[in-house]
Amino acid sequence: MADSQSRQGRWISRRSFLAGAALGGAGVWAVGVMPRWIFSKDPHRPPQLYEYFVDNYWFESVGMNDVRDNPPLKGQQRVDIAIVGGGFAGMSTAYNLARLLPGKRIVVLEGARCGYGASGRNGGFADVGEPGFAYVYETHGPEAARAYYDATLLGLEQIRTFVDDYGVDCELELTGSTMLAAGESHVEYLIEHQQRLEQIGVRAELMDRAEMRRKLHSDRFFGGLHDPNHAIVNPAKLALGMKGVIESLGVEVSERSKVLRMMPGSTVRLVTEFAEVLADKVVIALNGYAPQFGLFKNRILPVNIYAAATEPLNEAQMQSIGWAGREGLWDTRSDFMYLRLSADNRIVFGEGGMIPYDGSPSTGNYQPLIEKMQSSLLETFPQLEGVRFTHNWGGTVAATKDGMPSVGTLADSGNIFHAVGFNGEGVVMAQLAGRIAAERVAGRETPLSRLAMVDKQMPYIGPEPVRNLGAAIYRKLDLWE
Repeated sequence: MADSQSRQGRWISRRSFLAGAALGGAGVWAVGVMPRWIFSKDPHRPPQLYEYFVDNYWFESVGMNDVRDNPPLKGQQRVDIAIVGGGFAGMSTAYNLARLLPGKRIVVLEGARCGYGASGRNGGFADVGEPGFAYVYETHGPEAARAYYDATLLGLEQIRTFVDDYGVDCELELTGSTMLAAGESHVEYLIEHQQRLEQIGVRAELMDRAEMRRKLHSDRFFGGLHDPNHAIVNPAKLALGMKGVIESLGVEVSERSKVLRMMPGSTVRLVTEFAEVLADKVVIALNGYAPQFGLFKNRILPVNIYAAATEPLNEAQMQSIGWAGREGLWDTRSDFMYLRLSADNRIVFGEGGMIPYDGSPSTGNYQPLIEKMQSSLLETFPQLEGVRFTHNWGGTVAATKDGMPSVGTLADSGNIFHAVGFNGEGVVMAQLAGRIAAERVAGRETPLSRLAMVDKQMPYIGPEPVRNLGAAIYRKLDLWE
């Protein structure tokens, strides 16, 4: 693999960051250098409260705050399959299990409400091949990369099934997406990625700076690579729609049912605040919240990602920025920026990420990064000076050292399964991961079982005190730039 940021692009640079943070922290830890300023209280970070009403445009667009939660499960319950987590992965698992094993009692246990975590707060990019396409190509070769890419198309097809067969209105737009070169040296990465796609038979359009400028009225980028197979979606509407679909198939969805403890065995015992659930099989679909539950603490790094939305753009503003194709956009910097248009022509955008000291989930807002993001948007489109920013929010994603997700069986349990590690690309991948997890629970072997992410051990990223020290140094010295 190439070492420079320009050659590695978004995925590899984020993996390098995680490795660098762990190694840098280990070195400092080893020599006993722990200056007090590293752990000084961050005045911009809100207290660790259980934030329920997040200033999230997607939540507002679907009326999430006015939707009545399902009641929590109570008392002792005996179920066939319990799914811990009501995000995209958990609900996809439930959907596929309901079709594979009709008549089984399947219960989803969600700590807040379905879609409350990253599933309802992300940018709404339905990207195929991600996360991990470049990794699979480089480590397993073109044939495995083609199988991986095609499998993620099944994840996107599942979203289309919800739309076409179940009438889920999630504002799905099959726009494709464009990777933007943030510097001249980054154009080389676009060329290399186009060559990888061509090797597996996927045609992607490479644009030089002048052509990119004609399509997107911004001087900031040096080229672009458009993959027509990607899409955009309103993630909160998709989550709410999926909840309705799985309930119509007989799945019980219990919200406000945070699982506090899990005791493995031939029958798995799950304890929530109000219930004790005895399950023959369990699926863990907590992604960035898994370390809080005590799982994958040294394999998954929770990363807090932040996003914002503008007011709806008027016709003159829309014409001033071009962007007629409405495709999702993201650039190749390590503190990458992504942008997309909502159904009512807001720009929803995000940039970078933050690793908290204690691995805790996002509190929903982090003003310094929000302000940096807003400035970055206006650097991209100075013609939008004066536009009003209406929403700012945050969420927690699960980063892994190699940028790959993992679906498989937990340790030697035989009856506890997991689908985690989506690295900020969970809209499509979580649909696929849920399908694979369901097949594993049902004892089905299919070609999907041979994908590189199945039964894959997530690499070790270091013990929590060490890596948090490294992450703190990065933040204090602003090395994320």
